[in-house]
Amino acid sequence: MMKKILLLLCTIGLFSSVKVNAQATFSVADTVWQSVSTTATINDFITNISANNIKISWRVTASNFPADWLTDSALSICDNYLCRANSSGQLWNGTSGMPYASPNYYYSNTAHDSVGDFHMLLDLTNVTTTGAHYLTVTITDVTVAGVGNYSTTTTFVINKIPEAVTNVNNPENNINLYPNPAHNEVNLVYNASADIKSIAVYNIIGKIMAVYKATDNSGANLNLENLPSGIYFVRLINSHGDVVVTRKFTKQ
Repeated sequence: MMKKILLLLCTIGLFSSVKVNAQATFSVADTVWQSVSTTATINDFITNISANNIKISWRVTASNFPADWLTDSALSICDNYLCRANSSGQLWNGTSGMPYASPNYYYSNTAHDSVGDFHMLLDLTNVTTTGAHYLTVTITDVTVAGVGNYSTTTTFVINKIPEAVTNVNNPENNINLYPNPAHNEVNLVYNASADIKSIAVYNIIGKIMAVYKATDNSGANLNLENLPSGIYFVRLINSHGDVVVTRKFTKQ
């Protein structure tokens, strides 16, 4: 399942670029990971880093959540004013075809570190689909209407754990890669049980292009800036020198 998380995260990263045409007025986590068996509140607080009170609008802009995760009883997203369930897929466009705008301010303070509420509510008690999936929300400062308003994205990566977990561990299902297609970097997500020690990138004809040492037992970020555009394969290798899994991705 962690492999699915990794794939989910990789895809997420594709949509996590930040607009650079405006000065940042708030911050959120790029990616929030959480494992869920039944219900959960997944927080991604908005920090006002400006000198002024701000208002935000938001909407879902990318996701590979399974259909049974997208019902109004399973999924809601909340700002500091209201929680909105995904009735008829409305979290993507809002009821009027526009992003949701919170009428409440996210207040500033002298330290420029005022934190306001933003979170996802999940009830996966009755869903049948397990594994890791992602959902990306684009958030915009709409305090003053205009083209240059600051905007960024945050991605929730959720790993649905079966309530009755078996003793069988299949690493193939616990490794994910994102974004795909990729640009300057690609992310891998896995858990410690996968025993990943090194990561190798090969081109389409099998030539090794780069090798990375796995320094974290939960994931890795691979810099692709020196690779030309094309199709590549990532091989994750364990402490015994065995290839645990191979993932394919495209660099644009």
